[in-house]
Order: sequence, then structure tokens, then C-alpha cells
Amino acid sequence: MKTFRFALLATVLAVVAVPSTASAGPDESDDAVRELADDAAELVAEEQALLDDDAAATSTARLRVVDGTGAMVLEQFDEMGIQLTAATRAVLSPLPVDGEGFAPPAQVYDAALDDLMRISATPTAALPSDSGSNGPALGLLAVAAMSLLVLGAAALGNSLRRRESDDELAAMAWSDGLTGLANRRRLDLDIAAPDLKAPVAVIMVDVDHFKSVNDRFGHQEGDEVLRRVAAMLSAHVRYDDVVYRYGGEEFCILLPGANHDDALGVADRVLLAARTIVLPDETNLTISVGVASIPGADVATTVETADKALIAAKTGGRDRIVDATSTELELA
Repeated sequence: MKTFRFALLATVLAVVAVPSTASAGPDESDDAVRELADDAAELVAEEQALLDDDAAATSTARLRVVDGTGAMVLEQFDEMGIQLTAATRAVLSPLPVDGEGFAPPAQVYDAALDDLMRISATPTAALPSDSGSNGPALGLLAVAAMSLLVLGAAALGNSLRRRESDDELAAMAWSDGLTGLANRRRLDLDIAAPDLKAPVAVIMVDVDHFKSVNDRFGHQEGDEVLRRVAAMLSAHVRYDDVVYRYGGEEFCILLPGANHDDALGVADRVLLAARTIVLPDETNLTISVGVASIPGADVATTVETADKALIAAKTGGRDRIVDATSTELELA
């Protein structure tokens, strides 16, 4: 698996290195953006490889250098006004130290590489409109969509649903078009799969007051909030966990092999991470979370129980976690 990932990273970097013909021309600003994106892609690929490396002594020293350089590259992107996806911003930001937080999982690194590849290929589209380009809106939307599509495709490739018969078109059919996550149809299929690693805990998540977000800032901003929540959830689950868009502003996380404490740990992380998402009016987003871990129960029942716990979290005041095992829920 590690060999395959390194081969994938090498392929991506090779594609990034090919000069783009989609740009407006050999403009100096385009060249600067392309060069920065290429450098960032190399750093992202190296950082992911170092995180996978078991040779702790050598890797740790180099990892600190790469991590620090990535933070400086991120500052350069911000100075140039380049809008990055949440995945790219997450992997270029400083890594947590001394047990404070968790490094992004592999699928977030893969999504960031795709984002940087698109920026390198179409630097004009990534530049802010006052730089002389035709405007970043459509180009950046495409960058975000492709990046999140890879995020979803990578999630679909984990141990929960490795099925050799799936081809690329089939994988796309299982993905949510807005967020790139696995969709409800895929969840229904996975729930019925006989190869789930028992036990399976479930976390249900709902964006608090999402209708208000649409009403105050418009549906385009509402869509962006959902994308950011999707990236945040994917960045804070365990490697084998799978995030689905359940419907609307609601998400489901399956946690194969997770015990009760594991599930609560993930729930705590996503609840805190959601509060770091800032809305256009400088207020912070919040989510409601329901958790269920039922030894011996089938996955469908666990999903239903987690959904009931989510309803209890919303009716109890939002911005909180309700643990189904410590709350009496009516499964009507």
C-alpha cells in the first residue's frame, strides 16, 4: 500500500511539472504562481512520505524543515491572494506538536496535491481578479470541486470498500457532487456490506442553523460552508473511518473497528474543529453531534441510534455531543 502511494505521488508530481498550455500566456504572475504551486506540491508529497516513514530519527528532523517551509509557502500564497482549498491549507499549515491535535490523513494530502496540480496547470484562474486575469470565480470553483472529488475518491478507496470490480465511473456515481464525499447511496451499500470490520461505531453530524447561513450570506456561501465542513470532517477522523454526506447539511461517519472511546474521541475532535470555521460575519460555525456504539447491533440500527442522538443534541441546544449510550432515546 505504501509503495502504491509513493508511485501515485510521483505520478502527480510528474503531471504538475508539465508546463500548462491552458494559461493566458507567459505572464510573469502566471509563472510565479505555477512555480509556487510546483514547490508546494513537492513539499506536500515529501511531508506525506515522511509521515509514513518509520525511520523516526532522520525523518523527524527533515519533517520539521519541510513543515516550516510549507508554512512559509502558505504565507506566500496568501500574499499573492491565491485562494486554496481547505485540504491544501491544512497540509501546508504547521503540524501539531507534543500530542496537540492530529496530522491530516492520507486522503487530505491527496486532495491537496490535486488542488496544487490544478493551480499549476491554470495559474490565471487562481489569480485574484485585480491581477489582470479574467477572474478567479469559475477557475477556483473548478479547483475546489476537483480537489474535493479526489478527497471523496480517496475515502472510497480505504479498507471499508476496496472492491476490485469498481471502476472510475462507478466511483464517481458513489460520490456527492458538492462535497466530494461518499454519498447516501454509497452509505446504504456499505451498511449492507458483509466485510465491515466489527464493531462499527457511528457519528452523525448536523451543521447548526444552516438555513440562517443561506439566508444571510446566500446559497453559494452555504455551499462553501458544506465543502469546508466536509474537508474538516475528513481531516479529523481516523484513517479507516469514512465520511458520507447524509443529506442537506447532515453528515454520517462510519468508524469500523472503533470502540466507544474511539468514537467519542473523534466526536470531540470534530466538534472543536468546527468552531474554527469562520463565517463571513466573523462568527464561528458550530455543529451538533450524535454518537452511537452498540456492541452486537447491526450497522443500520447503530446509524438510526446515532441519528436519534443527533436530534437530542439539536433539541438540547446545539454545539454539543450526545452519546446514545448515556441517554435514553426513543427509537420510534
